[in-house]
Amino acid sequence: MTIKKMPVSLPESVKEDLEKMSTEVGLSQNQLLVMAAQSLLANYETKGSFIFVDLLNPEHRNKKNNS
Repeated sequence: MTIKKMPVSLPESVKEDLEKMSTEVGLSQNQLLVMAAQSLLANYETKGSFIFVDLLNPEHRNKKNNS
């Protein structure tokens, strides 16, 4: 398997949450991002663009920001 690198820019709060999750679960931030990407691709393959409906919904973003 060939590995390709890709720079990723994250909002500061997302990076902080990722650091916390990494520490809590004992996986590297890179491992978590690879798993998230694999999950996103699998969901997209199964459900198509419908997976983005909730994520792009402004109410969903406001709930996250108010949590």
